[in-house]
Amino acid sequence: FSRDKTLVIKAASSADTATSTSQLAQLASITVLSVDTGDLTVIERLAGTGLITDATTNPLFVSQAGQNNDPVYSAFVDEAVAYARERESGDAAVVLAIERLAVNLGKAIVKLVPGYVSTEVDPRLSWDFEGSLTRARHIIQMYEEAGVG
Repeated sequence: FSRDKTLVIKAASSADTATSTSQLAQLASITVLSVDTGDLTVIERLAGTGLITDATTNPLFVSQAGQNNDPVYSAFVDEAVAYARERESGDAAVVLAIERLAVNLGKAIVKLVPGYVSTEVDPRLSWDFEGSLTRARHIIQMYEEAGVG
C-alpha cells in the first residue's frame, strides 16, 4: 500500500482473474487498485472487471515491450525509434526512443483504464533529482503532444 491507500497489483500475463475476482472485489471495496504491468491483454482483462482503475508502467515493461514480437508492440517500437531519430542522435536518441516507447505504451494503457496511468522515469536517475525532473517533464510534454493529459 502507498500513503494514498492505493494498492498496486503486480500482474503476470498468465494471471487468472476468474478465480481472484472475489479477492479483487474485496480489495476494491477498501482501496484503489492499480495494475503494474505492460501487458495490454492483462490490463484489459483486469480493467474489464471494473475493479482496477489505475495502471503504471516502468522502464522494465518498456524494454519487454521492445522484445515482444506482437505487431502492436512492434509498432510502438518502430514509432519510438523514428521519433527519436528525427530529433536526436547517438546516446540522446536512444534515451529519447526509450522515453517515447514508454509514452506509446502509456497511450495504449490510458485507453483501457478509467483512472490514472503513471509512467516511471529511468531508475538510474533515482538519486539525480534534476535529471529525474527533466526526464519527467519531457515525458509529460510527449503525453500532452499526443493529446493525453
